[in-house]
Amino acid sequence: MKALMPLATLVSLLCALPLIAPLVRGDDWWLPAALLMGAATAVSVLYRLLTGWIGLLVPVLQLVVVALFVVPLFAGHLAPLGVVPSGAAIEHVFTVFSQGLGVIDTNRPPVTATAGVMLIIALAFAVFLVAADFLAATARCPGMVGGLLLALAVVPLVVEESGIGAGALIACAFGFVQLLAVDMWVRGREWGVVVPTPPLGVLQHGLTATLAAAAAVVLALALPAAVPGLRTDSFHTLAQGTYVGRQNDVITTTHPLVSMRRDLLSTSDRTVLTYRTDAEEPGYLRRYVLDEFDGVNWTMSPVDASGDTRVQDELPLPTGWPSAPREDTVVTRVSLDSDVEGMDFLPLPYWARSVDVSGDWYVHPDSLMVFTTERPPTGLSFTVETTDREVTAEDLARAPGSPRSLPGDFRSVPAGVGPEVQEVTDELTGHIDSPYLKALALQEFFTSGDFTYSLRPTEVPGDADPLVHFLTVDRTGYCQQFAGAMAVMARQAGIPARVAVGYTAGERTGDGRWTVSSGDAHAWPELYFEGAGWVRFEPTPGGVGGQGSATEPEYTDGSGGEPELPDPEPTPDSPEEEPTSEQEEPEPTPEASPSASAGEDEEIAAAPAGNDRESPDLSWLPAAAAVAGLLLLPFLPAAVRASVRRFRLGRPEAAWRELRDTCVDLGLGWDLAESPRGTAARLSALRDGDRVPLAEEVRAALYRLALAEERDRYAPAASWGEETGADLRVIVHGLPAVLPRGVRLRATLLPRSLWDRPRRPAADPTPQNA
Repeated sequence: MKALMPLATLVSLLCALPLIAPLVRGDDWWLPAALLMGAATAVSVLYRLLTGWIGLLVPVLQLVVVALFVVPLFAGHLAPLGVVPSGAAIEHVFTVFSQGLGVIDTNRPPVTATAGVMLIIALAFAVFLVAADFLAATARCPGMVGGLLLALAVVPLVVEESGIGAGALIACAFGFVQLLAVDMWVRGREWGVVVPTPPLGVLQHGLTATLAAAAAVVLALALPAAVPGLRTDSFHTLAQGTYVGRQNDVITTTHPLVSMRRDLLSTSDRTVLTYRTDAEEPGYLRRYVLDEFDGVNWTMSPVDASGDTRVQDELPLPTGWPSAPREDTVVTRVSLDSDVEGMDFLPLPYWARSVDVSGDWYVHPDSLMVFTTERPPTGLSFTVETTDREVTAEDLARAPGSPRSLPGDFRSVPAGVGPEVQEVTDELTGHIDSPYLKALALQEFFTSGDFTYSLRPTEVPGDADPLVHFLTVDRTGYCQQFAGAMAVMARQAGIPARVAVGYTAGERTGDGRWTVSSGDAHAWPELYFEGAGWVRFEPTPGGVGGQGSATEPEYTDGSGGEPELPDPEPTPDSPEEEPTSEQEEPEPTPEASPSASAGEDEEIAAAPAGNDRESPDLSWLPAAAAVAGLLLLPFLPAAVRASVRRFRLGRPEAAWRELRDTCVDLGLGWDLAESPRGTAARLSALRDGDRVPLAEEVRAALYRLALAEERDRYAPAASWGEETGADLRVIVHGLPAVLPRGVRLRATLLPRSLWDRPRRPAADPTPQNA
């Protein structure tokens, strides 16, 4: 019975795992958590079976075992023999943990189940298991475990608008109820006398529970309707909106795509800004970078407004650059129009090295967005220095398929749309290995003339997926649809992608001066190539009939030269395609993606990035665990019983308990009302039929052990000696010798003492005659 409460606690926490499912994308994210909780439960079970001490040391031992199990799960390739903790392995675990924090901080749920995310979930559930085990098995307060389960349930309510599914809630409730039921059963067994409940009492209890549940449901439905502040999404609303940085700075901005569309639809086409630059052909001006796609909208991750990110001398290097380039710098002087509302995110040419601007401004290291938490002034002027680094087609063609230096998950798309989008992507890129050639195929798909540019596309039918409708039916839209669609398809093709929002270069007005108007507001996709970083592509049609100021980059229009690739082997489906790159491209993400259209005005938030992308290969664990379980399961009771016996043989004060369990295992029975000497006399009469009686030394050991037990019960102090342990060894080896071989085998493989504890018989209520 000592093992039942820890096992019931494990079941309750396993049943709570589905609560986190809406927050994580993947299939095996729960497995490390289940393994760590199983290891912690095994410690509790063995401790309580092997000792009679109070379980105050159990949490410490559990945490130690959890820490030891983390190394083979997440850093086994660096640990000696795959399991021994080493400095490199421990350092790797901490790195994975910090990367997991970055994934959670910088991505909207559901987040990809990277190694770091799986580690954080596993450690969180292991800590909850340790706390729940202490409350349920040591403190014997299993009802308090409900508070822990409630804390887990609050997490999806806070961070995920969809809340908790009915199945997850039912599973969690079942786990908690079974914990309470096991506790009541164990308490009843420990009391010894089972008080029967009449059928009418059972019906009464069931009716009471039903009424209480009905009242709770009615309150849950009626109270939010009566009190508006208690609406169903209140938890989620509290956690959304703006980001509060370490300096208590709040960043609030209109959705970038909504703001961009408002500019494009404006009839005044007013001037937004003017600038002078040393560049002969200036590039686009970026304000926002949208790296999160929730199936409907592209949004940007939170940004961190703190002293560490304050704009000072030079901005961080772009992601993927190993060192600062040596090319000449380009100076651009930007003046915002005084009639335009102040911009909290500055429009900057990409690969900006420094920004000279008045006020407190911050930079997001991964995207190089520059923003402020203050109310920005109108008519602001600032100077930007950029690096005039030209990317060529050869640079992109040589880029390997795996983006090793990219700290983020930019290839995942949510599930939920039909297979049409993936089918279009596979048709365009499925026969191509080079990421660069895949990107060219996607851009050409949109700019080949089959799509129409329009600021007022036709309305999407209510039952249609907007992205599928745009790609396969209507094929009409403006830059928002083109950029979002290409970014989604690039991710499906295995290329990291995001959407940038800002302005095109505008119109040259003479003397090195350029004017950017509201009609130049634009969105475009940025794709990541190892060694080149984030690179702009242009799927939106330009010129007459398109967005007039949109231009295709030189490295995508064929003028950058043919890419030189080793071992040219054109594919049979496309003999004129360029050869593949040096490394194979990973499999495209199989998930589909909804529309890239933006919805209504909304506040988006701003926090730091940096995450790992590769999850540990745990595909072998389920099969290995199943095989090991099948092989070891028949011997598990014998191993536990042998461990208990070995421990007790070294503790004389546990000798009588070991004799009791040995008798139960052998089917000899045990009567709690029987005195120790009566028990010794009954066992001494054992014999193998009528031939072999119990050995004389075993009978003598039985009587000595019985006398020692009586002295321990009634003497002021215990008087156990080392000879008691020797007598116990003689008894546990001698008693089975007079029993049939089948009885001995069953007692070894299926020891009844693990689950069948002798109970004091109930008193006979019938009065005795004198």
